[in-house]
Amino acid sequence: MIDAQQVQNKQAGRIYKPLYVKEYTTVVKALVDGSLQSDSELLIIRVGSEHLAFSKQLMAYHHIAEGYLDGRPYMVTFCVVCNSGMVMNPEVDGKMHHFYAAGVYDGMLLMADRETDTYWHHVTGEGLLGKHEHDHLKILQPHQVLLTREVIAQYPDCKYGIPKVNVLQKSFAKFQNWKARTSGKGFLPPGFRQSMSNIDSRLDEMEMGIGVWVGDKSKFYPISVLEENGNFMFDQFDDRVLLLYISPTTHTPSALFVNKITTVDFSKDRLVFEDGNYLLSSNLYTKEGEELSSSGPCYIFSRWYGFVVTFPKCEVMQ
Repeated sequence: MIDAQQVQNKQAGRIYKPLYVKEYTTVVKALVDGSLQSDSELLIIRVGSEHLAFSKQLMAYHHIAEGYLDGRPYMVTFCVVCNSGMVMNPEVDGKMHHFYAAGVYDGMLLMADRETDTYWHHVTGEGLLGKHEHDHLKILQPHQVLLTREVIAQYPDCKYGIPKVNVLQKSFAKFQNWKARTSGKGFLPPGFRQSMSNIDSRLDEMEMGIGVWVGDKSKFYPISVLEENGNFMFDQFDDRVLLLYISPTTHTPSALFVNKITTVDFSKDRLVFEDGNYLLSSNLYTKEGEELSSSGPCYIFSRWYGFVVTFPKCEVMQ
């Protein structure tokens, strides 16, 4: 449950408009018509048998995108300040609900649905206050971040959710991305600080890292630790071998479970295992280039404060 008096920026819903997707094009067409550049960062999700992309930059304005694809519902959330979000099923009791940015709490996006005015956590999907308090939206997958050219190479038929932004909104999203860039200290806009409780002091509140969780187990890996280990590392998590690595192209970390600790090394844009199999943009392939199925924990690439307020009992890799 949240303290409703601590919710800040309640006017967010009038400023940031969610994207209720009605139309799709393809990433290829969006590149041709100039909507995307070859090095644009895209949030990629899988819906049924289809892949779908959204502009990471423009999601800094929308915060939430939802719709149906391949006959299945989906919702993408993204908070550019804490750099976190998730892919969920927006249906509640079997009916599509329409979510929007309802304010800020603990320095993170707080969303609500128009049908019941329930407040929801945008990463865990937990109902925080209102009719559906303590209910949970179903988490579908973490974000996958790829460049346009990578998407076209790996998913040539990938759909693109057409954003609805004017020139002013697009410029504002660009400015927010610049201020919140993950390579720097980031920033806390007005209202964010007032919404925050005391932050766990084990790390600097704005430090970037990848946070992983399975059930009630959670752990945070600072980017600096991964970089000191050559941009990848193995660890034991949830009684399994976990591989974490940073993409050479997007500089975004991801995590997956592997069978064993093995020798790996970077070769251009991929992380190659001793048996010739390789990771490319968080996807696992055989040495012949056939995609392999893989699994991993839920994870977000987030600032420390965002992860630790969500998982206050998390471990930290030092």
